[in-house]
Amino acid sequence: MAKIEKGDVFKIKTKIGFGFLQFIDKTIDRTHYIRVLDFISQNGLISQEDVDKKERWCTEFILNIAFRRRLVEKVGNFKIPNNFRIARFARSKHIIGENINGWNIVDRNTLKLIFKEVLSDKELLLSPHGIMNDTYIIERLQEGWTLEDWK
Repeated sequence: MAKIEKGDVFKIKTKIGFGFLQFIDKTIDRTHYIRVLDFISQNGLISQEDVDKKERWCTEFILNIAFRRRLVEKVGNFKIPNNFRIARFARSKHIIGENINGWNIVDRNTLKLIFKEVLSDKELLLSPHGIMNDTYIIERLQEGWTLEDWK
């Protein structure tokens, strides 16, 4: 099996077509940091122009296992967009019991949390903190889910 390299793009099958994931880098805990691209294809093909568009969100994903189990299929290596930067911060819901009390803004470098009851417009664009699995990514793609929807 080929080694996964920065810029590699993988397709993932959904009920509405193929979604795409681009490998960016390894995280501090050795998972894969990926861009979930804002492109769905019926035929599984993607171009550099499609890769260059703003991503839906970024997340951590166990890409090597998903690739080995054929949950994703490599389609090629594409240039990571020049304007893309790995965000230092991410967010997660702050839940106590069954109640959502606000948000945790997570510094991805130190894992320090900052509690916010309400998110600013900028914080609404922060990607989820943590690791997503293939099922969760597929469901979100099928729903057309975006960061702005996650309130």
